[in-house]
Amino acid sequence: MMIRNHIKMSFRNLSKRRLYSAINFVSLSIAVMIGLLVFVFVKDELSYDGFHANGDNLFLLYKTDFKTDDPKLEPGWFDATPDKGVEKSISHNLPFLELVKESVPEINKVIRVEGNFISIKKDEKQLSEYVNYVDSDFFEHFSFNFLYGESSTALKEIKSAIITDDMAMTLFGRVDVVGETFSSGTGEANIYLISGVIEKPVNSSLEFNIVLNLANSYYYSEHSDDWRYNAISCFLLLNNPEDASIVSQKISEIYTERFADDISSQRKMLKLSAFNPVVQYGLKNIQGLYLDPSISYGKSSSPLYSIVLIGIGLLILLIACINYLSINVASSGSRQLEVSVRKVMGASGTHLHVQFYLEALIISAFSVLGGFTLMQLLLPKFNLLAGKTIGLSLSENIQILSISLLFALVLAFLAGIYPAQILSRFKVVNGLKGNTTYKIKPLLIRSMVVFQFVLCLFFISMGLMMTRQFNYINDKDLGFDKEQIVYVRGLWGKTQLMKQELASNTEIESVTGVNGIFTPSTSRGGIVINNIQYWVQSARVDFDFFKTFSIPLLEGEYFSEEMGVDALVNRSIINKRLYDLYKSDTAMYNLVQKDIQGVVNDFHFESLQKSIGPFRFNVANSNSLSDLFVKIRPGKTEAGIAAIKAASEKIVPEREIEVNFLNDYLNSRYKDSQKWKEIINVASVLGVIIACIGLFGLTGINMANRTKEIGIRKVLGAGFSDVLILLNRQTIWLIVLSTAISLPISYYFMEQWLSGFAYSTSITADIFLLSTCICLLVVALTVSFHSVKSTLSNPIDSLRYE
Repeated sequence: MMIRNHIKMSFRNLSKRRLYSAINFVSLSIAVMIGLLVFVFVKDELSYDGFHANGDNLFLLYKTDFKTDDPKLEPGWFDATPDKGVEKSISHNLPFLELVKESVPEINKVIRVEGNFISIKKDEKQLSEYVNYVDSDFFEHFSFNFLYGESSTALKEIKSAIITDDMAMTLFGRVDVVGETFSSGTGEANIYLISGVIEKPVNSSLEFNIVLNLANSYYYSEHSDDWRYNAISCFLLLNNPEDASIVSQKISEIYTERFADDISSQRKMLKLSAFNPVVQYGLKNIQGLYLDPSISYGKSSSPLYSIVLIGIGLLILLIACINYLSINVASSGSRQLEVSVRKVMGASGTHLHVQFYLEALIISAFSVLGGFTLMQLLLPKFNLLAGKTIGLSLSENIQILSISLLFALVLAFLAGIYPAQILSRFKVVNGLKGNTTYKIKPLLIRSMVVFQFVLCLFFISMGLMMTRQFNYINDKDLGFDKEQIVYVRGLWGKTQLMKQELASNTEIESVTGVNGIFTPSTSRGGIVINNIQYWVQSARVDFDFFKTFSIPLLEGEYFSEEMGVDALVNRSIINKRLYDLYKSDTAMYNLVQKDIQGVVNDFHFESLQKSIGPFRFNVANSNSLSDLFVKIRPGKTEAGIAAIKAASEKIVPEREIEVNFLNDYLNSRYKDSQKWKEIINVASVLGVIIACIGLFGLTGINMANRTKEIGIRKVLGAGFSDVLILLNRQTIWLIVLSTAISLPISYYFMEQWLSGFAYSTSITADIFLLSTCICLLVVALTVSFHSVKSTLSNPIDSLRYE
């Protein structure tokens, strides 16, 4: 009966102070929602590759080549490139792996994996698909979920194939396809029998739709004894995971012994010290592979994302909790009369304690439930923002809700301390006299305001800076004409026919065939100039490439069709960066000068996060090139795309081609940075909203502290504007102080973030000025309610007991 009475009274009190109750509910619900979304994101990140039964014993083998004597092996938080002075590789050759297997007894199994694109055909359907070639017992060590077929026998036959359920639906329109076939070319030798269907791996570093036996790989059949052809990656299954460092050391020693002359030559060429290992092998456990950006293998991420999101979530949750506690304190002071009457009626201290704690628990519990509901509703949108496909099972939802309710208990205890411990002990006489004026230390209030708005100003200024940088990227001259250019990939052997078909079309301005540029992977080779190794990227293009992209020539001449491909086979057009490198080494320049056809201006074909590197172009017949780039005339975009599709239906009727804009590809290279810009902007908006809600409550405390002061000033003749300025002046100074504190913090993080771009905009004062003005405007609107209310109040109400 007593508990029921307390619950009834709690709901009555919360309803009576519905404004403060609503404020607490909204701010806490938003903060809990953010905290829960961060929780599920981090949980998802940490879950990658955790489903393998042998996960503790599976390690990826990688090689580290040292380029300097003082390499940076531990990347900074904001580094665009994870390592400096070293290069990590996961590609090895088959004979070396055989030697490792025979020489290191700590290794239980060497599991080889090679990836490549092949053309897949089933009836009238044809597509280019990335395929993994693996050892026949691959699925005995990696725990992928088989929907049909057996993992132990799936790849025992050379022409067996494992496909995912997604690929099964694409090729056959159903999942149960064991026993069906598909081909990757002509002839029976290229027909594969499906022996298993697995559930498409989601939280896995290894991404694939089709898995074939390694014996089908061209590399395996043609380069099995080649010590120089590195094209295969390798996982090691260790007998004991604690032997990983020992195995790494032994493999390094095997390499050093086998390639002693190469290491000596590399040390001499790069002028490395005797203490530099030059080459070193390492092992990375598969469960930590996804969160190691320094090793490029399959799907990967960075722990920085989780750390930053945890920081943002905790800060916003802290702001909301401070708001809740302060508003609870502010509103509880007006309840002295209620507490006095209840004491006179016989209420004990314990009853009052229970009452206050129960009220805090109700608002905390409802806020947690509200936040949990918001999280469920906004999870799909969060997935889009974070690039995830997170789905929560019933057990996961119960786990999250349980943790959230535990948090509500802790918060309720903290929020109920002041009214339960302080208000229940004050003198009854003062409360019955109606003396409800109370004092909260102003330093506490000001500290809370400053803390909240330092965070808000940081979020706002970072969001403005990110917006400016991306505007700079969009507006920067890349050194070539990117407008109105679309591309089609995978036209092997059909590129020349497509060019001829489009040549007479009035909507098309120019067409060119390309290999090795504007793609995720490009060909490259190493050169050493002045004892420094540089990687030169290369592309094969046809005669119309430089015309289509409007890349200006600085010296020499373009490739000419009159000369013919055969006459130009050993000649190259290079960019200015490579030309300057050659010129800096006289001996090298004299050696290569005869092979330089021309020099073109530098241009940004990669992300602006990287500086322009040396580049070489070689001419080739269009039919030997796979990618087609088409420049459409201005105002003819739709007609031009329709013409390309019509040409493809005639030239490659066996498959539906996809036409993409070059601008979209160029922008996709910044998707991670764009994602963080959106996250920071969302954090800014939510942080400002929650901080303003808190400021509303903190302003109420301030007004309560100064009730008598305002009354005295009005009696002495102070006007409306005088009192309004007096009340807002302190808040404005607090915002100015917050700006002064946030400025160096924001500047540091802006500078660090921009350092990840080789080309960036500058940090100017207007960003901080604009963020301060935004904050001041929002604050002015927030505090006006209390300020105007206090200014218009009757001074008699605050002075009648004096």
